[in-house]
Amino acid sequence: MRKRPNQRTTTLKARQKRRWAVYVVGGGLLMSYFTYEFFFDSMGFMKYLNMKRTQGQIAEEIRGIEDENARLRKNISAVKHDQTTLEGLARDRLGLVKEGETVFLIPPGAKQNPSSRPSGSPAERP
Repeated sequence: MRKRPNQRTTTLKARQKRRWAVYVVGGGLLMSYFTYEFFFDSMGFMKYLNMKRTQGQIAEEIRGIEDENARLRKNISAVKHDQTTLEGLARDRLGLVKEGETVFLIPPGAKQNPSSRPSGSPAERP
């Protein structure tokens, strides 16, 4: 004789199937939400990558500024302790000359004519 299916057992199995379906769908939705939060939230992975790139750029700028500061400190030290450097700056920036020196001023943009060259200049040599 064949056993008749019990209505209670059939109902319980149907409920279990529905329950598992709800668990799977709920778990999928939670995983989707957490994945979205991980990548695209205000402090997500994409933001982390962007901040990491910005940190690299700022570190590069800092290295450049530190190199420039070291060069400027070296120049300051040279001006304070080296008389030839100080003299060179005074000549270049302030136009100072020593006693007995002759200064030749050439206006900017002035071109020398070929006829006004002294004889024996490199342009006349073969």
